[in-house]
Amino acid sequence: LTLSIDTRIGLASEVCEPQVPSSCSLRQLADMTHMRLGSTAEAAETTDANHADLLAREFNALTPENALKWYATQPTAGTWDFTDADTVVQFALDNGMQIRGHTLLWAQDTYTPAWVLGISDPTALQIEVDAQITATMDHFAGRVHRWDVVNEPLATLGTGPSDSVLWRLGPQWIADAFRLAHSVDPDAELWLNEYGTDWVPGKHEALLDLVRGLVDDGVPIHGVGLQTHRLPGFAIDPDRFIAQLRDVTSLGLQVAITELDIPISPTDPSALDQQATEYASIVTSCLRVPGCVEITTWGLSDGSTWLDSLGRFPTPTRPLLFDAAFAPKPAYRAVRDVLAAAVISESSPTDSLQPTAEEPTLPVTGSGTGPLAVAALVMLGAGLLLVRSAPSAGSLSPVSRGRGGDRRGAPIPSDHRGNPRRPGGVPPGCS
Repeated sequence: LTLSIDTRIGLASEVCEPQVPSSCSLRQLADMTHMRLGSTAEAAETTDANHADLLAREFNALTPENALKWYATQPTAGTWDFTDADTVVQFALDNGMQIRGHTLLWAQDTYTPAWVLGISDPTALQIEVDAQITATMDHFAGRVHRWDVVNEPLATLGTGPSDSVLWRLGPQWIADAFRLAHSVDPDAELWLNEYGTDWVPGKHEALLDLVRGLVDDGVPIHGVGLQTHRLPGFAIDPDRFIAQLRDVTSLGLQVAITELDIPISPTDPSALDQQATEYASIVTSCLRVPGCVEITTWGLSDGSTWLDSLGRFPTPTRPLLFDAAFAPKPAYRAVRDVLAAAVISESSPTDSLQPTAEEPTLPVTGSGTGPLAVAALVMLGAGLLLVRSAPSAGSLSPVSRGRGGDRRGAPIPSDHRGNPRRPGGVPPGCS
């Protein structure tokens, strides 16, 4: 298999030979595996040559990091501003990249505009929520392929609802948001995105219960995003992670890794190699699960990661595939090699861990992640845990880094990875 990239959209023209991984970009290999491989971007980054060239060459998908959040699109009541979001979306379209719209509703009050928090009447709040969804989706209709309709509805370090003002609308607010979103843009994929399900005890099961209820009630939902912000020094258990991914697809939904970053020690000489192993393990896990359709890293290079500004980890955290000078790291090469191996294998990597009648499908995070959670909570006490202590929504500057048919609606024909087919059989992200 070979793939060349059209230079008209500013991408590498060299032919990719997967047998020689160094001849390929990540984007070329991702296209061959029908994988959406993405990064985030701010508007200013799409006009910076270093960022823009690397984004276009290496990724076939893009997520506006902050420009589509409510505090950015409607900072004050009735004042809409899509300028930065339009810049990011246009860059993606110009470079043949699919767009993940992140996010319509973020159920964490730290990131909700102050004027929304001040609405005490549920009826008035519902009007504003509906307007936010409708105006944003109308503005980008036909341009944004998929939306994180709801982000982080569960408590950050727990299994119950978050403390968001959105829960004042009643327990049905999530279902209502998805139904409205589907009515505004019936062609868009609709996703729910959540943090910490890979290590907070019981949170994976709580998320599954929430999503299963939506599916059983006929809510138009197409996928679940698992953010996968990792903790430094804790390797993921690939068997458990694969089981988590499969738990989502067993509901008839797609699953994606939507905000991947892996911070490491600034002083450990083996940290870069350990990070490479972790990235390879996570990408391999996704490739092993049909219906795991996307991996997006939360940021492009170590020089622009949101983690360094938190004050929670020793810095530099160096969590991404490219260093601060935009040079590929061992983690980049590890991801490239995993993708190349998937391409040259006789078929897609075998999902050999199919659950049997004797193997329950939901044993994933409970007691098995207890030791990790205890260690993480100890880190919290020491001020080292990944807690989203971002500035208030009203004070975020343009360069602030946030984290960030059937009964599911019209059916979407899929390829072997669960990717929606495009006219003529062109997989998502292919230029």
